[in-house]
Amino acid sequence: MLINNVCTNDPAVISEAFCQHFSISPPIESPSHSISHCVNLSCDSTFSFRMVNPTDVEQVINELSSTSSAGPDGIEAKFIKLASHVLCFPLAALLNLSFTTAEVPLAWKRAKVIPLHKGGKSNDMSNYRPISIINSIVKVYEKIIFNQLSEYLTLNNILSPFQSGFRKHFSTTSALLKFTNDIFSGFDNNMLTGALFIDLTKAFDMVDHYLLLDKLHSIGLDRSSLLWFNSYLHHRQQCVLFNGSYSNFLSVDKGVPQGSALGPLLFSIFINDLPTKCIYSNIQLYADDTVIYSSKSNIVDIQHSIQHDFNSVQLWLQSNKLLLNKSKSYFMLFQKRLRPVAASEIHLTYLDMSLISVAEKFKYLGLWLDSSLSFSAHIQSIVHKISYRLKLLYLSINCFSLSVRKKIISQLII
Repeated sequence: MLINNVCTNDPAVISEAFCQHFSISPPIESPSHSISHCVNLSCDSTFSFRMVNPTDVEQVINELSSTSSAGPDGIEAKFIKLASHVLCFPLAALLNLSFTTAEVPLAWKRAKVIPLHKGGKSNDMSNYRPISIINSIVKVYEKIIFNQLSEYLTLNNILSPFQSGFRKHFSTTSALLKFTNDIFSGFDNNMLTGALFIDLTKAFDMVDHYLLLDKLHSIGLDRSSLLWFNSYLHHRQQCVLFNGSYSNFLSVDKGVPQGSALGPLLFSIFINDLPTKCIYSNIQLYADDTVIYSSKSNIVDIQHSIQHDFNSVQLWLQSNKLLLNKSKSYFMLFQKRLRPVAASEIHLTYLDMSLISVAEKFKYLGLWLDSSLSFSAHIQSIVHKISYRLKLLYLSINCFSLSVRKKIISQLII
């Protein structure tokens, strides 16, 4: 791992460096003008926590995965499941006490973080995503709270219809179907579709706690619930586990935990008003994966609509203290014309007037897209992966029986 321009293989040094990296947020420039960061939603209902009973707790405990990793306390979920019929009574009493006092114990706010490589150079820490592993008992509590809050959001139709992340009946598949179907509809009408794929730097880790509390208040959370979330968000701690070596615990001043039940839902609430900034274009979100796109008959109209809305989105990001990742944000032009238009003819810019990079192909939500939506790039990627894995399997053909090789193929290749 490259740390301060020095390569090291020491797990203890690497784990400490990762913990520092995940705990420190990059600096954000304050906007030069005042922008309202919170949208006042017209919600007639009010959310408050419902007291839980032992049956509710036991049901959630039994839904835990027996193979999930242990959190900082070292207690695996399978042991809690074995004693669910006994533990459900004190655990329900503890959660109800937490609701009543609006206090979250420090032990519930500690997480073990596993660095997950998301692509790019493996020795660059910026190419790793922090996956938080919390205590199994806290997973039970968070799932109960997730269920209550998610039910409230659904009943009151609060979440944006353009958000497909971490919602019932929504997925990456639904997001991709909506996006690609709109492009094909444009093809049918002899239209071009311009798409701007936006990437955010450490999106989950950059969430400002006070802005999030403002937004929770705007969707109808009562005072007691807000006080509980205030306690839940503040004074969080995390350590990093890397190759068997633990770092020291460090405080986390921003962000919502990835890998927990509540973290993604809270992030969806935080960016829920972002789609309102797109007036002339369409927008599709899956958590922080965002695409702004517009189908028009000519490139002038595409540039105008996307540039106008992207400017508004950038101002929204500034006011909400989120950081745009210019190096991973790209523009693509989709078309099926006998005389194709060069994507380079569209000059989209950031607020500082620097040009947005143009891509011939882009991987969006796991699917490689090309300018004609032929999916040839994605097919080639799959063929390459399968060929590589089959080669490895062939080299070890004498090490496994036929039945084992079939299982390997079905689980790792097909």
